[in-house]
Amino acid sequence: MLKRATTLLMLLITPLLVGNAVAQQSVTIRQINAIPQDQINQLIAAGTSLTTATVTSGTCGGLLWANTLCGQSVKITAVVISDPLNSGLSSPNSTTGLPSRVHVFVRDVAADTEGPEGHGLQLVDGSNLGFQSLIRGDVIEVVGTVSPFNTTMQVAPTSMTVVGSRNPATDPIFNPILVTSADLNRSVGPDGAIQVNWSKVADYRGNYVKLVGATVLTRTASSGGRPDFNVSTDGGQTSVSMYDTSLRYRNDRAGKYPGYNPRAANNPFTPPPAGARVNLSGFMTMPGGTGSDPYSLGLPKGLLYAINPMADSDLVITESPPAITGFTRPAAVPGAGPVTLTATITPDPTRTITSASLVYFTSSNATPTTVASTGNTDNVYSFSIPGVANGDFITYWVRAVDNTNAVSESAQFPLRSLQNGITSISQIQQTSDGKQGNSPFFDMTVDMDITATVQNAYDESRLITLQDDFTGGPWTGIFSESSSSTSAFRTLKKGDVIRITRARIYERFGVTQIDPNNVTFTVISTGGFGIPAKSFTTSALKDLDIAEAHEGILLNIDNPLVVSTNADAPGGPFGEFLISSDGTVANGLRVDDASNGISYTGRDPGTVFSVGQRLDFVRGVLYFSFSNFKLLPATTADIGGVINTATEDAGIPARFTLDQNYPNPFNPSTQISFDVASTGHVQLDVFDVMGRQVATLLSNTVPVGTHSVTFDAQNLSSGIYIYRMTSGASIQTKRMLLMK
Repeated sequence: MLKRATTLLMLLITPLLVGNAVAQQSVTIRQINAIPQDQINQLIAAGTSLTTATVTSGTCGGLLWANTLCGQSVKITAVVISDPLNSGLSSPNSTTGLPSRVHVFVRDVAADTEGPEGHGLQLVDGSNLGFQSLIRGDVIEVVGTVSPFNTTMQVAPTSMTVVGSRNPATDPIFNPILVTSADLNRSVGPDGAIQVNWSKVADYRGNYVKLVGATVLTRTASSGGRPDFNVSTDGGQTSVSMYDTSLRYRNDRAGKYPGYNPRAANNPFTPPPAGARVNLSGFMTMPGGTGSDPYSLGLPKGLLYAINPMADSDLVITESPPAITGFTRPAAVPGAGPVTLTATITPDPTRTITSASLVYFTSSNATPTTVASTGNTDNVYSFSIPGVANGDFITYWVRAVDNTNAVSESAQFPLRSLQNGITSISQIQQTSDGKQGNSPFFDMTVDMDITATVQNAYDESRLITLQDDFTGGPWTGIFSESSSSTSAFRTLKKGDVIRITRARIYERFGVTQIDPNNVTFTVISTGGFGIPAKSFTTSALKDLDIAEAHEGILLNIDNPLVVSTNADAPGGPFGEFLISSDGTVANGLRVDDASNGISYTGRDPGTVFSVGQRLDFVRGVLYFSFSNFKLLPATTADIGGVINTATEDAGIPARFTLDQNYPNPFNPSTQISFDVASTGHVQLDVFDVMGRQVATLLSNTVPVGTHSVTFDAQNLSSGIYIYRMTSGASIQTKRMLLMK
């Protein structure tokens, strides 16, 4: 009743808010979704040579978006088909506990006479227009702008009025359109390669559809994250993957919506196993990137339809091979002895399990070894991996067979044997093949002995990051995001050195993290300045393996060019701009405003930066989210000033610059030069790789100009040294090598 009362209140208030707004053109959703036939023909003809830029370009360009209504303000009348409170693509509002941005799927009332094809649409409300108060069956009039996002057609509403209601239980307007996987994505090559079925794209985008008797091809289970699975109705020639718009089909929102508990933390959603037969309903979108293409089947990648089930009833498993769920990870880091693991294996109600086994291989023995279950209780099967060599990575999975010879295999899980336990961040972060992947200790709460330096503190940036190698070596940084007011990590300051003796390790959006609410640590020292940023180029970070190895590490990009002020164009802006060391967009790196210390008006970096500006530097910890690596500056001091502007006196340095020492390597002395753009205090210190200060070369007021100092290291031993110059908010560091 409260929900309905709120809806009726919005009905009364919204016209007052709209006032005397200019009348909008009334259109149908089919008109919004329409694509000129010539453009469809071009999309089909391009085949696998098609590029994303050809499909979508600018704000309303490209073959997929270009129609007369894109970018226009329109008025539609539609029926709410999905439950708005199942929307899960945004974090909960800290006050209401409800989604802070609501995604609602609607169907135009014109479907009554014209049929449902073409009449489905996604509405996105981030402006508190009352969409949270809607229920399935509400008939609404919406004024908004046709605003595609990635490759999905959407409308961004500016006003909404409830004008009636219809019964979801009996009204045929709520019925899904029966489709096949080939109706949605067409086959374009071997091994299941697919692309959107362009001939039908306008009929199905945003629409409610149903696949009957589909077979699950692949699944990726994630008990604390975002699971994936894909299905086919033609034996795998074509397929469509699930996208988790709904709270009902993701596990990273459990317990975060007070008063509306979509999924309890102890009841995660597990996708049906490969081989299962399902009836799957949902709404069609093209999120782009990994969102619609988690198994990299698209040619080109990401140009695929994804299905968004929004209610529990949208997924019905009609027949299933053994379901392998409920994995337990070890309670301790594996050492010299055997490792015991368990998994829940549940047969289809009409079948029985005939064998259950665990298969594993190690980094020193790539031949898979199979071990049989040691027994089961209530479908919970136990397995034992014998002790393996110290330092070896272990990759394991569970295999089950039922009495019809249907076989299920779980996802592969990593692990690592460390007979002395975890003693460094790199042991948490490093993967067996050096590529992107989960920590070998994810979803484990274990003892460890790590001494690390706080690089970002919560009070300054909301980001908590740690490093334990003064040189910024690969795999030596890690995140510990904190949202709990009781987390002791919130009290840490940048430069604090801490010793961690126990912690939970988990993955969030593909980023390995230490749980700030489940960690035991002591503070060893305070008042430090942190580990110097490691110099990098954006082009080097285009190698995803290199980028993965530097996740969580403080990096510095010198003299980058701003190549885009909106990295998400034609969507956005979402607070991210693009910088490039070589000036090319192809080698661009995102800079994110995730820190509390960084903000832009309207989340638009274009209010501060312009394309073509060259910045002195950009410094931040490397992060990964929404399929992109990105830098997270902690404060505005981590983004240097513009340096490609003219100065009145060509002899005056345009910026604060620390040069590489010369000679380098050196023995026993070397010259360090630097430029000062304005008179001020300059501090120049030298540190060894353990962070211990070994010399202060300068601590004085320095006039504008170019300067040089000598570093004499005759009393020091050979090795790498770091020199660090501070002037006001500007900090620069470089490395040098003493070779005796």
